[in-house]
Amino acid sequence: MMRVLKFGGSSLVNADAVRHVAGLVREQAELDELVLVCSACGGVTNHLVQVVELVRTGRTVQALIEVNAISARHRALLFALDLGAAEPRAWLELEELRCELRELVARATISKADAAWSDAIVSYGERASVRLVAAALRQTGVKAEAVDATEFLVTNDSFQSALPLWDETRPRAAEVLGPLIARGATPVVTGFIGATRDGKITTLDRNSSDYSAAIIGELVDADEVCIWTDVDGVYDRDPRGVGELPELLEELSYAEALYLAERGAKVLHPRTIQPLQEKEIALRIRNTFRPEHTGTHIGPEATSLVR
Repeated sequence: MMRVLKFGGSSLVNADAVRHVAGLVREQAELDELVLVCSACGGVTNHLVQVVELVRTGRTVQALIEVNAISARHRALLFALDLGAAEPRAWLELEELRCELRELVARATISKADAAWSDAIVSYGERASVRLVAAALRQTGVKAEAVDATEFLVTNDSFQSALPLWDETRPRAAEVLGPLIARGATPVVTGFIGATRDGKITTLDRNSSDYSAAIIGELVDADEVCIWTDVDGVYDRDPRGVGELPELLEELSYAEALYLAERGAKVLHPRTIQPLQEKEIALRIRNTFRPEHTGTHIGPEATSLVR
């Protein structure tokens, strides 16, 4: 089977979490062909948004200090994973990203800090996380390769809320992902981002890595897309709220899932359903830290009712 596994920021928040994810993936890689989609490590995108705001308010020095702190966190995570000697490539890749980010910030002015520049800044989180996760996977024996979605996911130029251009994306995805999968490697792909025809980085909307996973699921004809997060699945109300206990919905139709997503269900991005529905690709929501739980299954039919 072909499965796309998406891991959100809460699943990649520190070295222990990344190590745990690597173990989960290793077990599944023994059974299925996999493509991973990763968000930025927990909290990193918020800090990158802060970098953008600092530059836009003329506080470039403070923005550079924040850049150094973000980069130091990624280096510390790689060190905590004990990958220094075994993964010199990952260290070099992170250093290249750090230099690129510093350059973008240092050369920016208030007038030039537009939406396109902002997308380039906030893309750093995903681009760093896939290199960390791929390195951690290789340490477990999984043949993993970090892939920037900018290599194949062609979008329009609606920066900060871009949409894929499917006719151009499909052949590029076949060229980039196809050979990796054919030789038994697991692509570890950046969520959240793509690129315009002329190569400018775009973002698909905030918290849209699950949408990225759905796009990639459609592109590789996946049998299932699984979103791994920090709750057991989709509930009929916010599980972190107060009052009446929430009920886990074990089965949902695409229509029911879309209904909940459009009304603010935080576990699922509203754009996720359409690419999957067109090819009837199953979607499952599971808890990274309770993998024994089967979570919520989303497909053409459902037995649970959304009231």
